[in-house]
Amino acid sequence: MRASRTALTLFFFADGLLIGSWASRIPAVQTQAGLTNTRLGFALFAASLGALVAMPFAGRLCERVGSRRVTVAALVVAAASLFGASSAGGFAALGLALLGFGAGFGSINVAANAQGIALERLYGRGIFSSFHAAFSLGAMAGAAVGALAARLDITPRAHLGALALIVAVAALALGRMLLAPVAGAFAPQRLLVLPPRALLVLGAAAFCTLLAEGSAADWSATYLAHSVRTTAAVAGLGYAMFALAMATSRTLGDRLNHRFGPVALVRAGGALAACGLTAALVANSVPVALVGFAAMGAGVGVQVPLLFRAGGSTPGMSPSIGVAAVSTIGWLGFLAGPPAIGLAAGAVGLRAALGIVVVALVTLVFLAPSASPRRGQEPATRPELPTGAHAA
Repeated sequence: MRASRTALTLFFFADGLLIGSWASRIPAVQTQAGLTNTRLGFALFAASLGALVAMPFAGRLCERVGSRRVTVAALVVAAASLFGASSAGGFAALGLALLGFGAGFGSINVAANAQGIALERLYGRGIFSSFHAAFSLGAMAGAAVGALAARLDITPRAHLGALALIVAVAALALGRMLLAPVAGAFAPQRLLVLPPRALLVLGAAAFCTLLAEGSAADWSATYLAHSVRTTAAVAGLGYAMFALAMATSRTLGDRLNHRFGPVALVRAGGALAACGLTAALVANSVPVALVGFAAMGAGVGVQVPLLFRAGGSTPGMSPSIGVAAVSTIGWLGFLAGPPAIGLAAGAVGLRAALGIVVVALVTLVFLAPSASPRRGQEPATRPELPTGAHAA
């Protein structure tokens, strides 16, 4: 099992590495493709659309061929599509490449989480949050490498092309160490069906969480620069502190979950995030705002692993389908939240508009009981270990 855990950790890290690297090179790709901000926005929307469409299909595909194959294929598709995006010379080419990138990202989001849930059951103790910590660390590493590549005037094509090749080769090499599928563990389910109420409530909690995460990514620097009136360099620290605190809380998440339980952790995390953002909005102070965004990141960071774990543990439903349902609803929050805040900011100002996020985080506190462990969540047959793997 140790080999499977190491391999899956590297898959999560590589997924984050692709996301962080892409985010750091967007300005260079925009210039290369000759796009206005509006056309770039539509191209970026293609990635979100690809993820939204792919997630339900990925869940069903995991049932048919196993999450191991889907995890490997999705990471290869995401890497290849990112290389296509780095080579795009216009709007259509970039939009098509990002559609594929989003589909790959959405699919691995489902399949790798299903792998993580199955592996955690084999371990018999909490390890799931550590995978999400690896994703966060990968995203930070990707952003740092991308910033260095930009400083050294390395073209996006050379940078992202080399990264895509390394990630694709690593995915094919490490894929055999992931957990093999178990035939007949769950009854086949239709692709498009209304999820049970438990998954809808979990999806609502994920919606609130990812709305907050997306809003921090898109609006923290703008808020610090324009509302608190600090320099661009200091404004960038807002999201950096958010991301670092989120990665740290995910690293500690399994131990915290073991000690306090998922319901208390979701409730406390939501309250901490709400208080942190409120402090950042109320106090017209740069240090308070930075600490507030860090508190928000720490509170939000533990949420997604807990909610995805609960979704993948729904009785009578395969982990892949449960994760697909929760992540699809949650991704809607990530997609719709930042634009909604932008529209509200035009009417009432950005400081007041970010109050939407505070409301979402307070709502998360009340939705915390949805993260409670469910009885009867174990499949009839335990997942198989890959060839040559041994129990830790």
